[in-house]
Amino acid sequence: MEKVEVGYRIDEYVYTAYGDVYLEPCPFTAEETAELDHTGELLVYVPPKLSCSELARHAAIRANIDFDNEQMIRCVMQDEGQWFICSASKTPELLYHSAVFAKRAFEDDGLHGMDLRRYLAFCIMYRLRYGCFPDQSYWTFLLSGSYDRSGISIIGFDRHGVLSHHGWMRNFKAKFVGARYVALPPRLEVTKETSALSRARRGNSDTAGLEASVDAAHTRLIEGNLQHARSVRHDQEE
Repeated sequence: MEKVEVGYRIDEYVYTAYGDVYLEPCPFTAEETAELDHTGELLVYVPPKLSCSELARHAAIRANIDFDNEQMIRCVMQDEGQWFICSASKTPELLYHSAVFAKRAFEDDGLHGMDLRRYLAFCIMYRLRYGCFPDQSYWTFLLSGSYDRSGISIIGFDRHGVLSHHGWMRNFKAKFVGARYVALPPRLEVTKETSALSRARRGNSDTAGLEASVDAAHTRLIEGNLQHARSVRHDQEE
């Protein structure tokens, strides 16, 4: 497949990937999308109302999943449209770390994980951009989804190019299993007031990238009050 080069317009990018679908306005700024090649990231769009089955059929993905009858795999957003940014690496990160560790690491940076709809859309956009599918002979935890009651999905392409899925344990780790982050937009729409909001970034735990936080001065005040209360209680016990 011919790779899409840098400099494409976002609407052309989406219509090339999906055809004539409903296109929601992109809530990332032009500056945020322009830097993605430099940061090694990818812009992904999940069209509204497209199910996992429809996404897989659209991309002609061979899979060991019976999408039409699968009831155990759960996604955080079933039919909403969504934009996000993720790593453009051909392999997942945090290899040989459990899903528990990876989820905590991403949350510390204000990031989320993949679910099945996000992952399928990511595969479509990745192939459009780079001419092949990611995660070949690797597995990726779908951190924002779930499998059955307490399990988690792992997914990836086997050596035959088939997308394989299994329900797995959250505390499992292996050198061929990793995770992928999702950076959601820090705004609902781009306006003069919202354009200055900072998006979450991998490896950057600055509170400006978090969806919500508290002022540092307020945090220090609370910590000081707690320390004073412990000191008073310790004196009383003595």
